[in-house]
Amino acid sequence: MQRLAIQVECYAGSRADERPRRVRIEGREHVVARLLSSSVEQSRTANELMRRFRVVTEDGWQLDLVRTAEDDWFLEDKREARI
Repeated sequence: MQRLAIQVECYAGSRADERPRRVRIEGREHVVARLLSSSVEQSRTANELMRRFRVVTEDGWQLDLVRTAEDDWFLEDKREARI
């Protein structure tokens, strides 16, 4: 899947770590039910850090999300959750 620009609403926890709460993909809102994983990585193309999140939505999708250093969000993968 090619990266798709998306909109994300986040929740900031007690350590100021952000995690996705809602994701809007092509006009449709998905509510995040569970955070499966998160990581911080060095970008392959630029000298900047980016955050990756793998979440499961209430409507049964597993989403792989990326937040760039410029606070842009992208969807890298979307598939039915098997959890």
